[in-house]
Amino acid sequence: MKYKFLLPALLLCAGWGRAQTTLQVVTKTVQKSVAWKPGYELEITGERADVQVEPSTGNTISVKAELTAKHPNLDTAKYDLQAWKLVVSTVGKKVYIRAYIGLAAKSKVPLSNLKARLTVYVPASCPVNLSNKYGKARLEKLSGAMVLHGEFCQFTLSDLSGAVQVESRHGDIDGRRLSGPVKIQMKWTDMNLSGLGATCDVRSEFGAVRLGATAGAGDVTVHASHSDVTLDLSDPLVHNLQLQSAFGEVVASGNRALDTSGSTPNLQKARLFRSNRSKNIYIQTSFGKITVQ
Repeated sequence: MKYKFLLPALLLCAGWGRAQTTLQVVTKTVQKSVAWKPGYELEITGERADVQVEPSTGNTISVKAELTAKHPNLDTAKYDLQAWKLVVSTVGKKVYIRAYIGLAAKSKVPLSNLKARLTVYVPASCPVNLSNKYGKARLEKLSGAMVLHGEFCQFTLSDLSGAVQVESRHGDIDGRRLSGPVKIQMKWTDMNLSGLGATCDVRSEFGAVRLGATAGAGDVTVHASHSDVTLDLSDPLVHNLQLQSAFGEVVASGNRALDTSGSTPNLQKARLFRSNRSKNIYIQTSFGKITVQ
């Protein structure tokens, strides 16, 4: 992509302004709907896709897919667009939505830049299992359980009241106002969760973790490696804190007075105990910094 943007500038400097390559964009839109009943689950599988899941009215799951191919040659873009497949089906109590690149035997490998944009409308209480590679996923205002898997996929989650499970590699996670229990496993991923309203369990490797624990949050647990962890606490504090960083440090801003007894040069410990009835925040990291603010 850098080459594409730099080339016109270089040619312009040389007096060859007309040599800029123009991409041809070919798009087709597909819309499908299926009936939904309580007890049914939705499974979405995407590839090179931007997926948005929103609540619908009634007992119907519908999807609008915008499938795109980009290439300097118009005929190539038109041919490659045919590689896009969208399948919507119901098997037992599962509704499947799948957008993928499918090639028939002896077909040419697509040369175009292929992209799918899926907008899915589901009943708010419908459980969703979503898997996506090389794209984005946004889910909002839903109450069903969410199970999300991503590789190079950015997740944006807001106003979800059901249980949320996320497994992400190389894809950042941004979550706001999650009032159900949250469980996240991530690698090479940065995460920012604010407005947590229930329990939260995070496992992180090689990323940055930021958590905003409100007074309504339940127990919070973070196990991290090569990850910096930032904890934003409610005021007044309603949790007990137990923090430790191996080969890192623990720092507190403002007037947060932490007990650091028991620390050693290679293991920094800090705690703040309120009462046996308080909820708990436990953070353990290695080769990372824990910041409380």
